[in-house]
Amino acid sequence: MTTKANRDYRPATHYAPPYGWTNDPNGLVYEDGTWHLFAQHYPDATHWGPMHWRHAVSEDLLHWKDLGIALYPDEKLGYIFSGSGVIDEGNTSGLGKERDPMVVMYTHADMKKQQQSIAYSEDRIHFTPYAGNPVIPDERQDFRDPKVFRNPVLGCWSVVLAADDHFEFYASKDLIHWTKTGEFGAAENILGGVCECPDLFPLKAPDGSEVWVLLSSNGLPNPFGGFRMQYYLGQFDGNTFRVTIPSDRPRILDFGYDDYAAVTYYNADRRLLVGWAESIVYGQDGPTNEFCGLMTYARELSLVNTDCGLKLAMKPVAPAHTLREAPAIEPFPLNPRQSLPRAQIALNGDLFRVRVEAEGPFTLTLSNEDGETLNISVSNEQKLVVDRSNAGAKDFNALFASGLFSVMTADRNNRGPVAVDVYFDRMIVETFADEGTLVNTSILFPNKPYTKATLLGKGKLFLGEMEG
Repeated sequence: MTTKANRDYRPATHYAPPYGWTNDPNGLVYEDGTWHLFAQHYPDATHWGPMHWRHAVSEDLLHWKDLGIALYPDEKLGYIFSGSGVIDEGNTSGLGKERDPMVVMYTHADMKKQQQSIAYSEDRIHFTPYAGNPVIPDERQDFRDPKVFRNPVLGCWSVVLAADDHFEFYASKDLIHWTKTGEFGAAENILGGVCECPDLFPLKAPDGSEVWVLLSSNGLPNPFGGFRMQYYLGQFDGNTFRVTIPSDRPRILDFGYDDYAAVTYYNADRRLLVGWAESIVYGQDGPTNEFCGLMTYARELSLVNTDCGLKLAMKPVAPAHTLREAPAIEPFPLNPRQSLPRAQIALNGDLFRVRVEAEGPFTLTLSNEDGETLNISVSNEQKLVVDRSNAGAKDFNALFASGLFSVMTADRNNRGPVAVDVYFDRMIVETFADEGTLVNTSILFPNKPYTKATLLGKGKLFLGEMEG
């Protein structure tokens, strides 16, 4: 049962529904200064239920206007699972009358099978399901989450779909009639588990070459303790994807437990990623009262070289702020013969950025007057550690309170000096290290606002007070 909170955890600059349950981001489309965000939604409770699509729009990716429910479950075809959206330039579908329509593609799911359907809109608010749905019929139980994109090789539309432990590719000239073109699959699924919510797009590597990135959200079972995302680097030949830059370990997109089903925006001038900042493992038990579920900050993606090879990097779209350095204070004595430099600064409010620039190991602590602490550190072993075990309320769910989900550790991608940026918004902390190639997203529920940031270690501490 959900624990009722004695404070408001609603974030200031991250999308959350006005009420009810929300999970995967869907139908991310940019058009004429407006960012459209749809999301999996159950309006009648703060737990998963018959899925709808909820719709919100923003001019800056930080402040959202809720537009209500865009798609409802269908009595014959089932719930509305995840999917994507495009602007049908040239009206290839023939579904537009006065202007090129926005077309969204999604999974219709009942208890036996999952199939792909479309809906369309000219005003970008009211959506009409296509009369001939489903456009990709199927009988499988795990066949979902279509991500539609323009195919630069074949000059048509393509869609990548999750099909149990692999992905399948289909092509179409009109978004209605689809033909299978290839698979990418089980042999490369290093992380294991069921594949979900794919995305496929090209990025420029530092040497100027084009590299295609395939995102995969992987459910249980997998050896990494829950739902995680991985990515592959390779090439798309118009029919299917293949890995050309192999890795013997899964490339984890985010080593926190609260970034899942992330996909990118269609039609934007940069590649922007948004994820579901929650976990199906414990999310519905959180103390957020009338709502449950939120989105990460949008993150601009790029490829960068690291000591561990080519990596996907993320830079958040965050509120404007000015960084100021925290003053040094008396060293913290470890024993009579040594001490550890430290800096400290007061925090004002529930929306801020903290930056650490360190020459070696350090620990950053956010704390409040009740003694609750969030610790973010780089260890002697060159690992980034995020410890939320004493960060706030946790008794609402045994798994959330367990060591597995409360202390998260990942190897750095670079060696030597480190810069770590921490973005905090009431109930979510997003941590970026090593040029954004090492990321942790975590939800947490301090019973009172954090009032102090303290740095232990040889380095500098900066505070950015952000505009809500």
